[in-house]
Amino acid sequence: MRSFCFVLVAALAMSGAAHAVDRDGAQLELAQAINAVQAAERDDAARYARADLDESHAMLASAQAASDHRDWTGLAMYSERAKVSADLASARSRQHRAEAATAEIERSVDSLRAQLPNGGAP
Repeated sequence: MRSFCFVLVAALAMSGAAHAVDRDGAQLELAQAINAVQAAERDDAARYARADLDESHAMLASAQAASDHRDWTGLAMYSERAKVSADLASARSRQHRAEAATAEIERSVDSLRAQLPNGGAP
């Protein structure tokens, strides 16, 4: 039992150390988050996924604040959340555009079928 407790404590200590973030790693996370937010803006997420884009901007602002306070763990955490929200905004925006394009194609096909003799029936 005693060795189990030792192993458990050692595992918990190692997992905590795995979450410690240095400045360079946190700055890399921030750069990736900024790129993701910019990509979401290019994907027109402001039009199709406003809530997700707003969330990514809020998390990016929190990341910047953490950076100002030299809180590298907070910087990495908020940057990751900003990146995830921005990626979601991009995906939702692309989905909306794809659905709109599909609907347009379906309307075109229906129009062409209507122009065929017998309404396109076999």
